[in-house]
Amino acid sequence: MAVQVNPPVFFENGERQSGGFFRGIFTIGFDHKFICRHCGRILRDPVQSQCGHRFCRSCRDDILKDNRTVACPGCLEDQVDEHERGTLNINEMFPDNAVKREMSNMAAACVFPGCSWKGRFKEYEAHERSCQFRQLACALCSQPVVDGHMDEHRRTTCQHRVVTCSHCNEQLVFARLGEHNEQCHLFPLTCDLCGQPCIKREEMKKHKELICPKRSMNCPMGCAEKFPQDKFSEHLSKLIEPHLAWTVQRLMQMDLALKDTIGARPNLPQAELAHIMENIKNIEKKVVLFERQVQQINQVRSSGVGLAAGEDSISSEMMAKVSLKLVEPILGVIHNEVDRAIHALQTLEGHYRQQQAQMDEIETQLRMQQQQLQLKDAALADLEMRLAAQEMARHDGTILWKVSGFEAKKRDAVSGQTTSLYSPAFYSGPCGYKMCARIYPNGDGIGKGSHISLFFVIMRGHFDALLPWPFSQKVTLMMIDQNHKEHIVDAFKPDQTSSSFKRPTSEMNIASGCPLFLPLDKLHNRMFGYLRDDTIFVKIIVDTDGLDRYTEMNPGRFGTSYIP
Repeated sequence: MAVQVNPPVFFENGERQSGGFFRGIFTIGFDHKFICRHCGRILRDPVQSQCGHRFCRSCRDDILKDNRTVACPGCLEDQVDEHERGTLNINEMFPDNAVKREMSNMAAACVFPGCSWKGRFKEYEAHERSCQFRQLACALCSQPVVDGHMDEHRRTTCQHRVVTCSHCNEQLVFARLGEHNEQCHLFPLTCDLCGQPCIKREEMKKHKELICPKRSMNCPMGCAEKFPQDKFSEHLSKLIEPHLAWTVQRLMQMDLALKDTIGARPNLPQAELAHIMENIKNIEKKVVLFERQVQQINQVRSSGVGLAAGEDSISSEMMAKVSLKLVEPILGVIHNEVDRAIHALQTLEGHYRQQQAQMDEIETQLRMQQQQLQLKDAALADLEMRLAAQEMARHDGTILWKVSGFEAKKRDAVSGQTTSLYSPAFYSGPCGYKMCARIYPNGDGIGKGSHISLFFVIMRGHFDALLPWPFSQKVTLMMIDQNHKEHIVDAFKPDQTSSSFKRPTSEMNIASGCPLFLPLDKLHNRMFGYLRDDTIFVKIIVDTDGLDRYTEMNPGRFGTSYIP
């Protein structure tokens, strides 16, 4: 049987919480009549109802606040017939001094870890308030903390302290740090292909697609074979002849396609380029003609040197004019041809830029479509995961949770990498409470390092507005002995004043349960079968009696009136 661990006795401000004393204060056992029928602890200032059930005075005040009258929880728990059930009214409940005197002389011991005080029960409450080992409830996480150590707890162990992610500098609650690290875009990862460490999560996809030497690729030379990128050179060297044959074939196909395209569309840039080449050849011919004419002029000038002085009628000025007249027509033709060539080149460049812009636009649209496809794939994967979780969810108030690879999870908890695990969600009915379990493989709070801690968590559900709050159903926690010898079982009734059982305002409430659920040395004891094949089984059972009246809404059952 697991050790029953109740919430801390005192609030952080030093005020005592409502409810009774820990059961462990009586060292030699106690009579069942000393138990409060509301909180399940040892009576504190006992009062008795007319039906004979006893309650703590503070529990009575909680039950009967606003001077209302309610059915006796003890009668309901004992399943007393409806016509014999008692009711609780503050004016009909009186102090039970007989039980108080009977309890006062019983031997008691302090239940706070580290305290060795022993005495009589009547002296216990005074000791409890002055005990140097007394525990206060942390206002953030509700976990027990030894008085005087609250500041240290807030700095080092509180699961709800605010911390800063060392990778992206986002501030968050420590309890969600492990979950955050599973999504942090700057968290360093190790490539599972090449083993390269310290790659940011947001860069891992780019690394695997473009950089990783072990990334898988297809041969660009027509082979159907796939191989790591660093084996590409080896692949090419083995299949040189097939690759060359494929390359020649592709070139021939491209040449035929180019000729067919030019024949079908003569106005393409290739036709413009052929026209330019023809113009350039014409220019070359005319330049050759010009050079010949210049040589003829030079021959005329050289022959004039040997003439007589009387034949100097051809002056140098006239020779210049003759040369200019011969050159001017040729230069004009050259200028015209050059202008036409420049214009054709500009036209070709414009066509090229237009086609390049169209190609860029097509590539942009292709990338956008690929991104949209990736987003749709991610959304589909998320939807499939949610659907699978919904199909596995149970709606009868129970869950049998299989935790595989437990030793690895325990090592992660010891190192602080992932201290706790959440079970899949389960429900008290098709329209009931949404709940889950939370386990600490290396313990939490006072059980850290010595026990497995198991907690029950209320989650925000679709039908919370129809359900009664605070949550008050009996909860049973179990660790299954796979040898079927001794299952670990612990049960509790929710503390109605605890924020753990109020209607959730966030995704889930603070967990509540048993920090000292199962000692780790007992877990590994071969006499028991709690851990077999590196797997444990945890079961949570929630009492669903009476909940159907809040969700079934059958006409006529609750006096529903019909509107004609």
